[in-house]
Amino acid sequence: MRCQKCGLENPPGKIVCSRCGTRLRQGTTVAPTTPEHTEAFMTALRADLIRLGVVTAMVVAGSLLLGMVVR
Repeated sequence: MRCQKCGLENPPGKIVCSRCGTRLRQGTTVAPTTPEHTEAFMTALRADLIRLGVVTAMVVAGSLLLGMVVR
């Protein structure tokens, strides 16, 4: 990708120019969120938090059981 400021041809995938540091790629725009997207995100987040809680409880219970067996 050619730098618009200094003209240096930079390798593909570079974000800033190797010579002058000018940004080569323009930032991407973020699509506005809709209530449907927000609800889907919150549903997935709740499910992940429940899974995290279950796994944490299993690890704690397993650790307690192993602690009792070792004594």
